[in-house]
Parts: sequence; structure tokens; C-alpha cells
Amino acid sequence: MKILFIGPPGSGKGTQARMVAEKLGIPFISAGDIIRDEIAMMTELGGKAERYVKNGELVPDKVVIDMLLANLPQSFVLEGFPRNVLQAILLEKIKPDYVFYLYLESPDIIQRISKRKVCPNCKTVYNLSSNPPKTPDICDICGSKLTSRVDDAEETIKKRIDVYENETYPLINYYRKREKLIRIDGSGSIEEVHDRIMQAVKGIKGTGRKELGLNSGFAGLWLKKKV
Repeated sequence: MKILFIGPPGSGKGTQARMVAEKLGIPFISAGDIIRDEIAMMTELGGKAERYVKNGELVPDKVVIDMLLANLPQSFVLEGFPRNVLQAILLEKIKPDYVFYLYLESPDIIQRISKRKVCPNCKTVYNLSSNPPKTPDICDICGSKLTSRVDDAEETIKKRIDVYENETYPLINYYRKREKLIRIDGSGSIEEVHDRIMQAVKGIKGTGRKELGLNSGFAGLWLKKKV
């Protein structure tokens, strides 16, 4: 199975994609982690990517694609790619099965990202309000010191939202037309969002695509917060 996760920055797509991959027993691939690892290792591609990341800009397609081609297994959950329609077209050769779109409003995006901490070692993501580490600034999993991402400063966050709306949002219609899109309400706790996603996965595995609305004119399931 080949699953993509897309959505605005701060929507939780990385955390949710990792959790889904673990539940399904297939590899998790993060385009963002690959880029950050290449930058940390100071590779040639990493050096090219670093200039764009520091300015809150998207890394050029060719650089990201070159990084991904060496890392995509036969089955996977991929987060952080594609980020625009051109990338989606280039990615069609791998024929993704489903695309989960996590939706979140801009004020929630800023609030989440400004309080985000990340483990540079095991990549676990924390939020100081909703999902803090047990010991301040220390990863619960591996004990490494937590850091903030270079692109998580408030001004950079706003710029990233603008970039998303202009370049990444058109992906929604692209995958809707191809009957691959499953829309998920990204608000609420990690557990609430994960429950919505697993409801959709259960529907895919248990009742088939048509039951999820993926073959309907709407071409997508909108799972909302429980009330």
C-alpha cells in the first residue's frame, strides 16, 4: 500500500503518518526528515536545500525528488511530498493508492508550530501545550535534548503558510479529481485526529473505496471532530 499525507504546516501530518505506518507495519518516509538529514550530513544536496529552508521557501523539485528516489520502498507512508502539482505529476509513476489531507485553520497552525519541539535523534515531535515531554526539553523516547526547527520562527511560519496556500493547496483538487483524496479534520488532540484517520483506514480495508465516497462525485471523505 502506498499512502501520502498532505496538509498545511503544523497540521500534524508527520506525526499521524508515522503512527499510521506503525499501525499498518509499513515504512514511514518523511520528505522533511530526509531533507533535514541531508542538511545535517552536509551533503551536496543538503547544502542546496539549506538555503531555501532557512528562508522558509520550498526546496526545488529536482533536489527533493533526487533525495526521495533513493529512499522509497515498495510500500510506504510518505509525508511532506508532493508539495505542488508538478511534483504530484512526477510522483504518479509510483502510483499512490490514497492521499490523506489534514485540514487546519491558520490561527491553529501558528499556535501549534510556535510551541513545537523536535527530537533531532529519533524525530519525535512534541507540543509544549498539548503533548509536552515528561522532562522539559528532553525526549521521552531516547533522552536526547529537544530543539526547535530553524523554520519554526513566527515570521517564517507565516511565510510558510503563504507558500502553502499558493503552491501546495492546489494539490487538493488534483487528488480529488483522481478519486484518491481522503480529507481529515486536523484539529483536536493527536489521539482524536488519529482515531479519525484509522476510521478511514478501517473503511478502506473493510468496505472498499466506494463506501468511503472515493468513487463518488465528491471524491473524498470528510471526517470531523466527534461531538
